[in-house]
Amino acid sequence: MAGSVGWEDTAWAGPWIDVSRPLVAGIPVWPGDVPFELRQRHEEGVVIGSLSSTCHVGTHLDAPFHLGGGGVPVDAIPLERLIGPAEVVVVSGRGPRVRRRELPEGWRPRAPRILFATGSFPASSRIIDGSFRGLDAGLVRFLAGCGVSLVGLDTPSVDPLASKTLEAHHALAGSGMAWIEGLLLEGAPPGLYHMVALPLPLVGSDGAPARVILRPIRPRSLP
Repeated sequence: MAGSVGWEDTAWAGPWIDVSRPLVAGIPVWPGDVPFELRQRHEEGVVIGSLSSTCHVGTHLDAPFHLGGGGVPVDAIPLERLIGPAEVVVVSGRGPRVRRRELPEGWRPRAPRILFATGSFPASSRIIDGSFRGLDAGLVRFLAGCGVSLVGLDTPSVDPLASKTLEAHHALAGSGMAWIEGLLLEGAPPGLYHMVALPLPLVGSDGAPARVILRPIRPRSLP
Protein backbone atom coordinates (compact mmCIF):
# COMPACT_ATOMS: atom_id res chain seq x y z
CA MET A 1 0.00 0.00 0.00
CA ALA A 2 1.12 3.58 -0.62
CA GLY A 3 2.88 5.16 2.30
CA SER A 4 3.97 1.86 3.88
CA VAL A 5 7.56 3.05 4.40
CA GLY A 6 8.59 4.66 7.68
CA TRP A 7 7.44 8.23 7.06
CA GLU A 8 7.66 9.01 10.75
CA ASP A 9 11.44 8.75 10.42
CA THR A 10 12.43 11.13 7.63
CA ALA A 11 15.16 13.65 6.90
CA TRP A 12 14.76 16.91 5.02
CA ALA A 13 16.66 16.77 1.75
CA GLY A 14 16.24 20.35 0.54
CA PRO A 15 14.34 23.62 0.92
CA TRP A 16 10.63 24.21 0.38
CA ILE A 17 9.50 24.53 -3.26
CA ASP A 18 6.42 26.52 -4.23
CA VAL A 19 4.59 24.57 -6.95
CA SER A 20 1.66 26.99 -7.23
CA ARG A 21 1.04 29.06 -10.35
CA PRO A 22 1.29 32.81 -9.59
CA LEU A 23 -2.07 34.55 -9.86
CA VAL A 24 -1.38 37.41 -12.27
CA ALA A 25 -3.36 39.29 -14.90
CA GLY A 26 -3.76 37.15 -18.00
CA ILE A 27 -3.36 33.78 -16.26
CA PRO A 28 -5.18 31.26 -18.48
CA VAL A 29 -8.65 30.17 -17.40
CA TRP A 30 -11.00 27.59 -18.87
CA PRO A 31 -12.60 28.88 -22.10
CA GLY A 32 -15.66 30.94 -21.19
CA ASP A 33 -14.86 31.05 -17.45
CA VAL A 34 -14.42 34.21 -15.35
CA PRO A 35 -10.90 35.66 -15.80
CA PHE A 36 -8.71 36.56 -12.85
CA GLU A 37 -8.61 40.27 -12.05
CA LEU A 38 -6.99 42.08 -9.14
CA ARG A 39 -8.15 45.67 -8.67
CA GLN A 40 -6.32 48.07 -6.36
CA ARG A 41 -6.92 51.64 -5.28
CA HIS A 42 -5.20 54.13 -2.97
CA GLU A 43 -7.42 55.53 -0.27
CA GLU A 44 -6.45 57.52 2.80
CA GLY A 45 -2.83 56.36 2.71
CA VAL A 46 -3.47 52.64 2.21
CA VAL A 47 -3.85 50.31 -0.75
CA ILE A 48 -7.19 48.51 -0.93
CA GLY A 49 -7.56 45.54 -3.24
CA SER A 50 -10.40 43.39 -4.50
CA LEU A 51 -10.44 40.47 -6.88
CA SER A 52 -12.74 38.47 -9.11
CA SER A 53 -12.05 35.10 -10.64
CA THR A 54 -13.26 31.61 -11.37
CA CYS A 55 -12.69 29.30 -8.41
CA HIS A 56 -10.69 27.07 -10.77
CA VAL A 57 -7.90 29.51 -11.53
CA GLY A 58 -4.24 28.50 -11.54
CA THR A 59 -3.36 25.84 -9.00
CA HIS A 60 -6.64 24.78 -7.47
CA LEU A 61 -8.44 22.01 -5.66
CA ASP A 62 -11.55 20.53 -7.24
CA ALA A 63 -14.30 19.23 -4.96
CA PRO A 64 -16.69 16.35 -5.66
CA PHE A 65 -19.45 18.98 -5.51
CA HIS A 66 -18.02 20.28 -8.81
CA LEU A 67 -19.61 17.31 -10.56
CA GLY A 68 -23.13 18.28 -9.56
CA GLY A 69 -23.93 14.97 -7.91
CA GLY A 70 -24.29 16.13 -4.34
CA GLY A 71 -20.66 15.51 -3.37
CA VAL A 72 -18.90 17.46 -0.64
CA PRO A 73 -17.76 21.06 -1.24
CA VAL A 74 -14.14 22.11 -1.03
CA ASP A 75 -14.29 23.23 2.61
CA ALA A 76 -15.40 19.72 3.66
CA ILE A 77 -12.32 17.95 2.24
CA PRO A 78 -10.23 16.82 5.25
CA LEU A 79 -6.94 18.67 5.65
CA GLU A 80 -5.28 15.33 6.38
CA ARG A 81 -5.70 14.50 2.69
CA LEU A 82 -3.83 17.65 1.72
CA ILE A 83 -0.82 17.51 4.05
CA GLY A 84 1.78 14.75 4.18
CA PRO A 85 4.12 12.60 2.07
CA ALA A 86 3.84 12.93 -1.70
CA GLU A 87 5.66 11.56 -4.73
CA VAL A 88 6.37 13.54 -7.90
CA VAL A 89 6.28 11.25 -10.95
CA VAL A 90 7.40 12.41 -14.40
CA VAL A 91 5.55 11.00 -17.41
CA SER A 92 6.65 11.77 -20.95
CA GLY A 93 4.13 10.00 -23.15
CA ARG A 94 1.71 11.55 -25.61
CA GLY A 95 -2.01 11.46 -26.12
CA PRO A 96 -4.88 13.15 -24.32
CA ARG A 97 -4.60 11.01 -21.17
CA VAL A 98 -1.79 9.66 -19.01
CA ARG A 99 -2.16 5.88 -18.87
CA ARG A 100 -0.77 3.25 -16.54
CA ARG A 101 1.37 1.73 -19.30
CA GLU A 102 3.48 4.92 -19.37
CA LEU A 103 4.74 4.20 -15.88
CA PRO A 104 7.85 2.03 -15.37
CA GLU A 105 7.12 -1.68 -15.34
CA GLY A 106 6.31 -2.77 -11.82
CA TRP A 107 5.97 0.81 -10.53
CA ARG A 108 3.89 1.30 -7.43
CA PRO A 109 3.28 4.50 -5.45
CA ARG A 110 5.71 5.23 -2.63
CA ALA A 111 3.43 7.82 -1.00
CA PRO A 112 -0.32 8.31 -0.55
CA ARG A 113 -0.24 11.46 -2.68
CA ILE A 114 0.92 11.27 -6.30
CA LEU A 115 1.73 14.35 -8.38
CA PHE A 116 2.15 13.78 -12.12
CA ALA A 117 4.46 16.06 -14.08
CA THR A 118 3.44 15.84 -17.73
CA GLY A 119 5.17 18.99 -19.02
CA SER A 120 2.17 19.55 -21.31
CA PHE A 121 1.09 22.88 -19.80
CA PRO A 122 4.25 24.89 -19.04
CA ALA A 123 4.39 28.12 -17.06
CA SER A 124 4.62 30.07 -20.33
CA SER A 125 1.17 28.87 -21.51
CA ARG A 126 -1.16 31.75 -22.35
CA ILE A 127 -4.33 29.86 -23.25
CA ILE A 128 -6.02 26.61 -22.30
CA ASP A 129 -6.36 24.52 -25.44
CA GLY A 130 -6.47 20.84 -26.32
CA SER A 131 -2.72 20.27 -26.01
CA PHE A 132 -2.61 19.49 -22.27
CA ARG A 133 -2.98 15.97 -20.88
CA GLY A 134 -5.52 14.54 -18.46
CA LEU A 135 -5.65 11.22 -16.62
CA ASP A 136 -7.00 7.85 -17.69
CA ALA A 137 -9.76 6.57 -15.43
CA GLY A 138 -8.08 3.17 -15.32
CA LEU A 139 -4.93 4.78 -13.92
CA VAL A 140 -7.02 6.53 -11.28
CA ARG A 141 -8.58 3.23 -10.21
CA PHE A 142 -5.15 1.57 -10.08
CA LEU A 143 -3.85 4.33 -7.80
CA ALA A 144 -6.91 4.06 -5.58
CA GLY A 145 -6.29 0.33 -5.25
CA CYS A 146 -2.75 1.11 -4.12
CA GLY A 147 -4.01 3.29 -1.28
CA VAL A 148 -3.42 6.67 -2.93
CA SER A 149 -5.70 9.34 -1.43
CA LEU A 150 -4.78 12.36 -3.59
CA VAL A 151 -3.68 12.91 -7.20
CA GLY A 152 -2.22 16.11 -8.59
CA LEU A 153 -1.54 17.15 -12.16
CA ASP A 154 0.40 20.01 -13.78
CA THR A 155 -2.41 20.78 -16.24
CA PRO A 156 -5.70 22.71 -16.02
CA SER A 157 -7.86 19.59 -15.64
CA VAL A 158 -7.68 15.87 -14.95
CA ASP A 159 -9.82 15.43 -18.07
CA PRO A 160 -8.90 16.70 -21.56
CA LEU A 161 -10.49 19.87 -22.89
CA ALA A 162 -12.75 17.97 -25.29
CA SER A 163 -14.09 15.53 -22.69
CA LYS A 164 -17.85 15.63 -22.18
CA THR A 165 -18.16 12.71 -19.77
CA LEU A 166 -15.31 13.67 -17.37
CA GLU A 167 -14.21 10.08 -16.79
CA ALA A 168 -11.23 10.97 -14.60
CA HIS A 169 -13.23 13.41 -12.46
CA HIS A 170 -15.87 10.77 -11.80
CA ALA A 171 -13.28 8.05 -11.15
CA LEU A 172 -11.53 10.26 -8.58
CA ALA A 173 -14.75 11.23 -6.83
CA GLY A 174 -16.04 7.66 -6.94
CA SER A 175 -12.81 6.42 -5.35
CA GLY A 176 -12.99 8.97 -2.55
CA MET A 177 -9.78 10.67 -3.69
CA ALA A 178 -8.93 14.36 -3.64
CA TRP A 179 -7.36 16.02 -6.66
CA ILE A 180 -5.35 19.13 -7.46
CA GLU A 181 -5.16 20.69 -10.91
CA GLY A 182 -2.82 23.32 -12.34
CA LEU A 183 0.35 22.49 -10.40
CA LEU A 184 3.64 23.99 -11.53
CA LEU A 185 6.11 21.13 -11.17
CA GLU A 186 8.93 22.39 -13.40
CA GLY A 187 11.10 23.06 -10.34
CA ALA A 188 10.30 19.82 -8.52
CA PRO A 189 12.40 16.83 -9.70
CA PRO A 190 10.88 13.36 -9.40
CA GLY A 191 11.10 12.00 -5.90
CA LEU A 192 9.60 12.09 -2.43
CA TYR A 193 8.35 15.22 -0.70
CA HIS A 194 6.34 16.50 2.22
CA MET A 195 3.39 18.38 0.72
CA VAL A 196 1.23 21.14 2.14
CA ALA A 197 -1.74 22.08 -0.07
CA LEU A 198 -4.11 24.64 1.43
CA PRO A 199 -7.12 25.79 -0.59
CA LEU A 200 -9.03 28.93 0.31
CA PRO A 201 -11.81 27.95 2.76
CA LEU A 202 -14.64 28.90 0.40
CA VAL A 203 -17.69 27.47 2.17
CA GLY A 204 -19.94 25.47 -0.13
CA SER A 205 -17.70 25.99 -3.17
CA ASP A 206 -17.04 23.56 -6.03
CA GLY A 207 -13.34 24.40 -5.93
CA ALA A 208 -10.76 26.87 -4.63
CA PRO A 209 -7.34 28.26 -5.52
CA ALA A 210 -4.60 26.64 -3.43
CA ARG A 211 -1.08 27.39 -2.31
CA VAL A 212 0.89 24.15 -2.66
CA ILE A 213 4.42 23.72 -1.36
CA LEU A 214 6.77 20.73 -1.35
CA ARG A 215 9.88 19.94 0.65
CA PRO A 216 12.15 17.06 -0.43
CA ILE A 217 12.39 14.26 2.09
CA ARG A 218 14.46 11.13 2.43
CA PRO A 219 12.80 8.37 4.46
CA ARG A 220 15.62 6.77 6.41
CA SER A 221 14.06 3.35 5.86
CA LEU A 222 14.67 3.67 2.10
CA PRO A 223 18.06 3.05 0.43
